[in-house]
Amino acid sequence: MTKHSEVPEPVVSVGYTYDQLFPLLRATLESGVSALLLGPPGVGKSSLAAELARAMRRRLIDIRLAQKDPAELGGVYFPDRETHTLELFPPGWVRRACDEPCLVFLDEFNAAVTKLHQAAAYQIVLEKRIGEFQFHPDTVVLAAGNREEDNAIVAPLSSALCNRFAHFEMRPDVETWLKWAASNGVQESVMAFIRTYGEEVLFRASDDRSFPTPRSWAMASRIMSRVDSGDVKRAVASCVGLPMADRFCRYREIYRKVDAARIISGEEKVDFTRESEPSYLYAVIFAVAGYLVSAAVPDEHLGNIVDFITSPGVGPEFRILFLRQLRRRAPGLFDRLKALSAFRILAGEIVNLRASLYLS
Repeated sequence: MTKHSEVPEPVVSVGYTYDQLFPLLRATLESGVSALLLGPPGVGKSSLAAELARAMRRRLIDIRLAQKDPAELGGVYFPDRETHTLELFPPGWVRRACDEPCLVFLDEFNAAVTKLHQAAAYQIVLEKRIGEFQFHPDTVVLAAGNREEDNAIVAPLSSALCNRFAHFEMRPDVETWLKWAASNGVQESVMAFIRTYGEEVLFRASDDRSFPTPRSWAMASRIMSRVDSGDVKRAVASCVGLPMADRFCRYREIYRKVDAARIISGEEKVDFTRESEPSYLYAVIFAVAGYLVSAAVPDEHLGNIVDFITSPGVGPEFRILFLRQLRRRAPGLFDRLKALSAFRILAGEIVNLRASLYLS
């Protein structure tokens, strides 16, 4: 199936997705090897660091190098009058990294920071210590930064330092982001839009101050829920830029015309053969799935869900998409559907189709 596109699709296939990186980075850090994660802004590097810390049962120490004073990294030396020496007073995060297992996340690692920043950062990575304060044996270090091609100001790293890292690159991925979005309250219309047009709208680097990234779409969704309808376009534009906001709002008009309640009650039937445009199909599928997440569906209307997903013009890929949304986001309703013979027949057909595609 070819997706409708209004602008050329950019090449964003270099690197690994969030889901691919998680086990790789975890294995790397747990083996005692520090990792350097590069990727475009807003792609989810900080979120990945936080999830790794939770999974590895380590306290997260999030340090943005470009926003820290050198003393906040390496501490300050004070004279000891009794010993006639200088004594290091470390910042609080160093104490934590020494006393308990932590994940030290050095963001903006390759930014154009001062030599004092670099000296402290190098000591953290190379020796896992600050001055005489040696980190806990189970404290791990993950560094992250932007790439030169993302219009970011980056400083080259020495070959000696590069050789101490395992290097990974992160890229935006629609499937991974949609899974995250469904669990974090991102608005249905945003998810439908990104599902329809894919990576070309999820991430598009720009010289403008606002441009679409996984992070900026999440920001736009939060603001949309708090503004009047007349301000939605301005709110979205503040996060993802005006061209993308205009495109999103035109799509949203299609999405908002879907009356999911009437479809599930059986009062309205949908014939997709009259409108085969993918944007319309995705809009209706997500609108109905989103409605079912919170709707109280009586038993007598369960059959209407099966009727909807088997409406004329709904191909197997859309049926799979719809059922996947229900299984992830409305598991109780999904289990109730299993009691219907029509649903079991539909599920069997989908399983057989996927098996035949795999075998072919």
